[in-house]
Amino acid sequence: MTRNRATSTLALTTIALAIAALTGCSGASSASADRDLVIGQVAEPESAPDPIMDGSLAGYNYYYNVFDQLTKLDADGAIEPSLATEWTPSEDLTTWTFTLRDDATFSNGDPVTAGDVAFTYSTILASPDSDNLGYMGVLQSVEATDDTTVVFTLNAPFSPWPSITTAISIVPESVYTELGSEGFAAAPVGSGPFRFVSYTRGVEYVIERNPDYWGEEPEVEKVTFQTVGDSDARLNGVSSGSLDIALISPNQVDSLSGSGVDVASRTANGVTFLGMNSSTGVLADPRIRQAIGLAIDKQSLVDGVLSGRAVPNDQIVAPDVAGYADLDATEYDPDAAKALLAEAGYSGETIPLQYATEGRIPLSSEIAQAIGGYLEAAGMTVELKGTDQASLSNIIYGTVSVEGLYLNTWAPSTMDGDMPATNLFAGGQNDYAKSPELAALVEEQRTVTGDERTAVFGEIAQTNIDNAFIAPLFTPDADYAVAPGLDWTPRADGEYVLSDVTFAD
Repeated sequence: MTRNRATSTLALTTIALAIAALTGCSGASSASADRDLVIGQVAEPESAPDPIMDGSLAGYNYYYNVFDQLTKLDADGAIEPSLATEWTPSEDLTTWTFTLRDDATFSNGDPVTAGDVAFTYSTILASPDSDNLGYMGVLQSVEATDDTTVVFTLNAPFSPWPSITTAISIVPESVYTELGSEGFAAAPVGSGPFRFVSYTRGVEYVIERNPDYWGEEPEVEKVTFQTVGDSDARLNGVSSGSLDIALISPNQVDSLSGSGVDVASRTANGVTFLGMNSSTGVLADPRIRQAIGLAIDKQSLVDGVLSGRAVPNDQIVAPDVAGYADLDATEYDPDAAKALLAEAGYSGETIPLQYATEGRIPLSSEIAQAIGGYLEAAGMTVELKGTDQASLSNIIYGTVSVEGLYLNTWAPSTMDGDMPATNLFAGGQNDYAKSPELAALVEEQRTVTGDERTAVFGEIAQTNIDNAFIAPLFTPDADYAVAPGLDWTPRADGEYVLSDVTFAD
């Protein structure tokens, strides 16, 4: 089920849920007057903000405004032309040819050419430390055959390749070669609707309207990105008039009723799930994993902890993401869970549940406590192990050393289910399933398109339900406090494309 609820105009990310919050330095009235905004981001990139090397959600909020990509996502996650006007695959989906528009220029006046596109992708492909290298797993080579034609050659069929091109920002070869990664991060040159002004790490990232932009001129004149990590601080900022738009927690929404501050909400692009290390311990028994899924009352979890601002989900793909399949929902059945535990001979062995106390998932501690309560009510012994987000991320993605259960989320910026499916079921960092059947299905969805591809994702979801390798929980809403006077639509991918912001005057 997909729900779009708005007090003002809206549409979100993913997100992920470490997304940014759009704000205005002196409230909505002054923002309407001077066309300047301040964005209070949840975080800033950990590394230098170079779009070749950095792939953070915080960084994308810079890059999607200062740079262009070959294609772009609309507010609902559909792929549209950007620098590329059209693209065509070969019959076997291993070669993709993109045709570029011929009127786009970088902010230094240089034309955007297919050579710049080839350079961007080739540089990522040759950079082992690039966050974006994960997008390049199927890319064998890229070639500019003339100034407006670029050809991608893949090492295997890959139907969602256009979705990858929404995430890669094109840089000018001459400037990047001269400055290098650190130099370019300090003085980036892009072709987007805004151009870089200044960056002070830990303080702000400032951009302004690009007067030479090839597309439609945005209404916003200047934007300052600032980090506002605390949800209460973001809410207070909008309420006091110092911020224009801020991401808030689901349990804060009702407090804005009658305040004069608008609320914009939308089903996000991520799935919060309970991952399981099924390779060792009691979780190696599928009956115990199935019991865990049956013991959790997802609807009550959503209604109670999340104030109803989420949708229960049984698959790793969110409703607005490509690959979401129409499946019958699994039922909460604590009695069946107890029977499976008895059948498996479970005798109270402790099952750790690792989670971030303050991180990408709002109310993560409350969610973990609720899950622990459900599992203990079914007869399991659970040890809650809260830690900071960086430590949890290292356990999940770095050392790959999860003990028992872990609370996590996947929100693909590309709005396509391939990446979470690959990560969880086809040899990725979270693939504790090691299931040849699931890995084969993940490969199969890359070779087909349309309804046929969605059907394969349905098989992936059902195979996971049958084996309980992970327990999907819900797709959250993304809720924003919005100052009066702004007409703003949150996006399905959770990013901020500021050329979409308008003023109600």
